[in-house]
Amino acid sequence: AGAMELPLLWMTALALESIALLYYAIYTGKKLGPAVAMKDGKTPSSYVSGIVSRTIMLVTGAMTVFAGRDLFFPGTILSIVPRDDIYLEWTNALRHSPPDGSPEALEHGLEAPLFVGDKFVSQYMALHLLLLCFFKFVSAVGIRYRSDGRGEVQAKMLWTAQFVGNAMVLFLFRLFASAADTASLDLRWHLMALAYETFVLGLYGFF
Repeated sequence: AGAMELPLLWMTALALESIALLYYAIYTGKKLGPAVAMKDGKTPSSYVSGIVSRTIMLVTGAMTVFAGRDLFFPGTILSIVPRDDIYLEWTNALRHSPPDGSPEALEHGLEAPLFVGDKFVSQYMALHLLLLCFFKFVSAVGIRYRSDGRGEVQAKMLWTAQFVGNAMVLFLFRLFASAADTASLDLRWHLMALAYETFVLGLYGFF
């Protein structure tokens, strides 16, 4: 019930984040303003927040690996990831993109073309996740403090918008956590990592 509104909410979060990025790309040029006193340990080339940068590199970096796999190599099992085959089975990836020579290919190979719609939706979602990840990487390592301190203002505005996007992703993960548990797919670690990143973005974006 109410699932039809989820794509609209998702696209709204992406639109708000894109508008924030576009605004700063257009209205904040490269010309520096008056120099301001640096905070302790800061230089013009410093990251705005080392904590946010490290958190994004760890959590969003892992998310990028999975989203990139789902977009470019659907159905490929990552052997270094525990229970990755369970994740692919639960998301129907082994039906629409069974690996060559696998038992799933023998079982679902003939019917795989019938699930091309599922494959499209999976890749479409992965593309949006990669866009969110790209935005976060830019805010984490692409924006520096600068001598006029403008980098901190830019980063905080972007983190505020990304907090909303992360909250939407966290909501979707939590929504399907119970269903994943029935397939023996434990999403608790995923939820905790994503919730921590969302908390950090909100903390440094609003305060």
